[in-house]
Amino acid sequence: MWVGTALLLGGCYKPQHPARPAPPAPVHLRGSVHGSIYTSAEGGFSVAFPVSSDLNGRILSDDAQSVIFTDNWGSHITFYGKAILEHSPMVPMLQKEGREKALGEFARHVYGDLITAHYHADVREGMLSFVYLRPASRKTAVAIFIHNRRLYLVETDTRPGEALLAQSDEKSQLDREARLEDTAVGLARSMDVR
Repeated sequence: MWVGTALLLGGCYKPQHPARPAPPAPVHLRGSVHGSIYTSAEGGFSVAFPVSSDLNGRILSDDAQSVIFTDNWGSHITFYGKAILEHSPMVPMLQKEGREKALGEFARHVYGDLITAHYHADVREGMLSFVYLRPASRKTAVAIFIHNRRLYLVETDTRPGEALLAQSDEKSQLDREARLEDTAVGLARSMDVR
């Protein structure tokens, strides 16, 4: 869903074993892998593998603007970066109302009005993060920022069964959501962007 909207717009985490080489990438990989660093096909960003080779961490898929990592524990981490085109409605909003408003409108357009977004003015010149619950799916933490007229987005899901093993009271759920959201922000900080 967010890819479609991104097309409409035109647009602290380190690997557990940085000395180990990254696992083999799929044969159909569009981006490139050097050691444990993935670089997108468009060259808009690079990122260290956020999944452990001990758990068969690997690239699930990629395209010109994004990559999805997974492992045997069910991790699902997406990195995305795309240029914002001149005719995008985000351009005048950025100029007139600033990053917080532009990122908030983008997030509401893609993820709906039910999100509770947090703006981090001191991270990446302004980053928006929130937890999103897709129908019949796991909770997903999202972090979005803009750098040099490009929109960058990170999504990370809770691992399957994680909620089943944890306490189910409201405070525990809020704590888990806060940790998940912090993970997304950390992953977004780890991106080397152009």
